[in-house]
Amino acid sequence: MNLINRSRQKGVSGVGWLVMASIFGFFLLTFFKVFPMYYESYKITGILNTIQEDPSIDVKSKRAIWDKMQKTFYIDNIDSIKAEHVKMSRKNSQTTISINYERRTPFVANLFLVGKFNQTIVIDR
Repeated sequence: MNLINRSRQKGVSGVGWLVMASIFGFFLLTFFKVFPMYYESYKITGILNTIQEDPSIDVKSKRAIWDKMQKTFYIDNIDSIKAEHVKMSRKNSQTTISINYERRTPFVANLFLVGKFNQTIVIDR
């Protein structure tokens, strides 16, 4: 009876540890590839909120709004937003600013992770 209990495996085998390490590594790699995309989106949302609350910006001038956004993008090192991603429209006393863009990040070999982002604010002055 004592001999049978000694031969039973207790814990995880070496192959089990390798499988768990591989799965953990895959999720860690995915996190390090996806996090910068969402962090950039978070910074863009903050920039739009700053523009929405900034009383010094002339909401009637699209050029003034774009210049302020461009300067802030440069400071925050955001290079994936181009002029064609930004749409501004004015109706009555409201200015709507929408940013629609796509960000691609290489994942493994020729596979890419793609994130599509859309942020919109309305300035009512």
